[in-house]
Amino acid sequence: MIELSVSDVRSALARSAGDVTGSGEAATLLLGKLFHEVFAELVSIDPQKSGVRVITEAVEAEEQRIETLLEHSWRQLIAPRLRRHAAALQTSSEQVLVMWRASQSLARWLVKLVTELQCQSPQPRESWQHLTELLRSEVPLECELCEQGWKEPVRLVGIADSILRAPNGSRYCAIELKLGRCAPVIDLAQAALYHLILTRATRGLSHSALALLRFSPELEERLVDASDLTEVDKRLLDVIAELAGVLRNEASVPGTGKSASGKRPPKGGAPSQKGGRSGPAAPVLPPAAPAGASSVQNKEAPVAANQPGSEKEPPSSAPTIEQYAELTRKLIRAYREQGIGIEIREPPLAGPRFLRFSVRLASGMRIDAVRRHTAEVLHRLQLTKEPMVTQEAGHLFIDLERPDPQTVLFSSIVSQLPPTDALTGSARIPIGVDAAGHLHWTDLSSAGRSHVLAAGTTGSGKSEWLRMMLAGLIYSNTPDTLRIITLDPKLAAFGDLERSDFLWKTDAWWIPGEDRPSEVFDDLIVEMDRRYQLTKQTGTDNLRDHVLASGKPLPRIVCVCDEYFALIAQSKEEGRLIEAAVAMLGAKARAAGIHLVLATQQPSRKVITGNIQSNLLCRVALMLQSHIESRMILNVPGAERLTGSGDLLYKDFGDPIRLQAPYLPPAERAKWLRR
Repeated sequence: MIELSVSDVRSALARSAGDVTGSGEAATLLLGKLFHEVFAELVSIDPQKSGVRVITEAVEAEEQRIETLLEHSWRQLIAPRLRRHAAALQTSSEQVLVMWRASQSLARWLVKLVTELQCQSPQPRESWQHLTELLRSEVPLECELCEQGWKEPVRLVGIADSILRAPNGSRYCAIELKLGRCAPVIDLAQAALYHLILTRATRGLSHSALALLRFSPELEERLVDASDLTEVDKRLLDVIAELAGVLRNEASVPGTGKSASGKRPPKGGAPSQKGGRSGPAAPVLPPAAPAGASSVQNKEAPVAANQPGSEKEPPSSAPTIEQYAELTRKLIRAYREQGIGIEIREPPLAGPRFLRFSVRLASGMRIDAVRRHTAEVLHRLQLTKEPMVTQEAGHLFIDLERPDPQTVLFSSIVSQLPPTDALTGSARIPIGVDAAGHLHWTDLSSAGRSHVLAAGTTGSGKSEWLRMMLAGLIYSNTPDTLRIITLDPKLAAFGDLERSDFLWKTDAWWIPGEDRPSEVFDDLIVEMDRRYQLTKQTGTDNLRDHVLASGKPLPRIVCVCDEYFALIAQSKEEGRLIEAAVAMLGAKARAAGIHLVLATQQPSRKVITGNIQSNLLCRVALMLQSHIESRMILNVPGAERLTGSGDLLYKDFGDPIRLQAPYLPPAERAKWLRR
């Protein structure tokens, strides 16, 4: 049986509609995720977080209930998340404000909904726990579809943002939530897919509806009754059949790149002969219900937030679900043999080098037990690296090494790099892509991220990461906005930059046997002091403001060292001088537009001194030899379980996130590094 997810179908619809929904900037995506998490906890069974409990226990009038819920939401749910991600959001104050206004709209909607549920309940004072059973979030759904003219069935799976059930149990509503403005037709089609699964799974439930709630930041509701979805369902089924390739009369299904063999096409579709993308047309959707028709009695409306409106889904090279179904069963079985019950309800998210399984624990199971038995799971599944167990926003994940690792080429992420600004340039350096293909970067001009410490053992991809990072910087700048200094004790990392126009000075490509490395850092200190005099003249306090005030470019300087330990180990005196210079630059150089990127194979206490720890807060950990080394650079274990070849953990102020460094092949280095 072929299995498709709602995301697969949505992606196909978006491609066919030419949907370009936004830049996909990390801060915007993060806020959408946080908004979704807040909703999920507001309707959760946890008494400390439940907004339903707060509403039902409040005795005030509706407006006072809203204020009480907002105070609870801010104190218990929103503020802790914003503090946790403060570094990532420090330049996104406007987006944060929009998210807060959307949260206010969400609170007003939830108060009205819970009040209505209470009025309709057979019991006058229904417990808040019972009400949370009527309004559930993140509900896994699946159904089997087999229409006339199909040669095999298709299983459609997904996780609905929310399912609302009327108190008498006779009516259901599938709810989809969005933060911001996205693609209305595609969003509503996605909601219709969840409604389709719901009605098929409940044997054609007649009293059902769907609701799309968009907070942008004011609430915009679109409610559609089941009776208006007959034609939409037919069109969606046509899309599913075409995408899965199950039509009996199929010779070559347009837009799927698939013959009549019955194999599922890859996600991302196939290019059309004219160079565009062919694919299924977006379904024609019924008109919206009148505003205010959110009564549970007639259309079980309501809604919650999922992904931000600006998210753009990149094409995925993830294999089909069938390839990993057996591995999923083995993982569940391996933990069951250790007395640990886990549940995996959806296919793994396939990153370039790891598979991420979203796990739910059986009742009475503890997360510590899952972590303690990773060695046994490694043996049982015949892996080469222990699984990595992580928590993110209350969700538990198990990462397994991917049996068919993929390479992400630098050329594939160029379109996600920042554009060039002829006057101020760009201070953003690429870090790596996540399992969904989104590029993550850090902004060297922001406080706390101005200097980078990277570590990785032989074979980890450390030098390749440094070259990729430099290529990304060079792509987004000109020699007027960026200059580079390289220190290459191994004589192997930066040969393509030897005659680059981006070098700060002719001797900015340092190799052993030339001047002492401490002199390079001393020159940077002199330049830092000179720049502070320039900013004083223009009445500014950082490089960007100075350039804008003067109207003259002043290049940002990035000093990159491939093996920092080799520099400080030359002699005691030289090591002392370098450490003192690094400490001064780490503390003062950001505003002058001077940044350090130091890499080492040995993240020991001798290398990562107190000054390094306090001033180089942005960390990139590639594969390391032990959990002790991982703790040295990340303050947590985990890097020892990475798979090498650019598999990394990135950390600034929050928890480490797992990314894959794009690879810059030797044949392309000159193209990207000598621009």
